Amino acid sequence: MNTRKQLLASFVIFITAYGSAAASSSDKVTPEEVVAKHLASIGSADALASAKTRIAVGRAKAISHSNAVRDIAGVGQFASDGDKVLLAMIFNLIDYPYEKMGYDGRKMTVALLPGTAPRSALGDFLMSHDAIFKQGLFGGALSSAWPLLDLAAKKPKLSYSGIAKINGRAVHKLDYAPPRGAGDLRMTLFFDAETFRHVRTKYEYLVSARMGPRPGSSVITSPGSTGSQTGTRYELVEEFSDFKTEGSLTLPHTYRLQLTVEGQPTVLLGWELNFSQFVFNQPIEASAFNVAATK
Repeated sequence: MNTRKQLLASFVIFITAYGSAAASSSDKVTPEEVVAKHLASIGSADALASAKTRIAVGRAKAISHSNAVRDIAGVGQFASDGDKVLLAMIFNLIDYPYEKMGYDGRKMTVALLPGTAPRSALGDFLMSHDAIFKQGLFGGALSSAWPLLDLAAKKPKLSYSGIAKINGRAVHKLDYAPPRGAGDLRMTLFFDAETFRHVRTKYEYLVSARMGPRPGSSVITSPGSTGSQTGTRYELVEEFSDFKTEGSLTLPHTYRLQLTVEGQPTVLLGWELNFSQFVFNQPIEASAFNVAATK
């Protein structure tokens, strides 16, 4: 290769490298940009402000992968009014009749189950980490309590943590930290890089082996097991898909939860709600969000 060709090749390499670096720099987004585009993906500012209460109703399913795969069909409802939030799934089984959890604006409650375990694994995890409800994170954009609707009130610390892939699609990641912290619970929000719809929230928590099981925990180890020597890792994932317009808002119609408890043995549980009916601005009794005494 002569000198002129070598210089040309070097120039092309330089331009390519510079262009890639510039593109990478320009592609970087701020948490504020992600939030603004996300809210626009739901609806206009007027539409968001006008939906004072929200009720979504549809089919529900509980899935256990712990031993044999077991599907339990039922009905479900997600309701919210300001900061108040309710999730109820009714299965009408003797050993697992329902999942009910609510936040009335002051306190979180979970309906007790019959039998030896007072709460399910899901209810136990959420009661142990009630910041998820108090911050309005639970249910994502389905909820009127969604903190991204009013960051000034919830005052979280949001940090942009790059791009990942979910089901082959690029997503923006935001780390979420409440103003008073959430202990060792890590919270990450995921937004589709093209539409900026909120598609996932992940909560991660690790109990070291030295700490032992948490008081009141319903799922840690199998009968007769001495527990994990390396600790127990909890991961709760909320997933949102099948976005459609209801009224003036574009909201997910499929809502999945998956709880993984990595210990001895590892427990994998899932729930899926498929909403077919949405109602806005219907009055909801304040007592509906306290499920402690419900049957």
